[in-house]
Amino acid sequence: MPFRFVGQQVEIRGTATSVQILKACETIAVHPRKTDSRLVIDQAHYDGPSTDRVKAPPPLGRMGARIQELASTPVAQRSIDLYAALAEVAR
Repeated sequence: MPFRFVGQQVEIRGTATSVQILKACETIAVHPRKTDSRLVIDQAHYDGPSTDRVKAPPPLGRMGARIQELASTPVAQRSIDLYAALAEVAR
């Protein structure tokens, strides 16, 4: 959820296609369900100015951006035979 709602009470609703986050009956965030991702990060939730209650998080920086880039790359599909060959070389 957007950082400015940290520490506040919100309502979470799960539908067949999405997870909705509401504050005072107003939708503040929606995330899709049934995706390949185990963790859904919406960079827009970290953007924006500080409020009188919550200080805005610092920007990701180079390392954070690189970690996010690596996390978004697809997993390589390899044959088990490749790992067997590597194990043989390592002996």
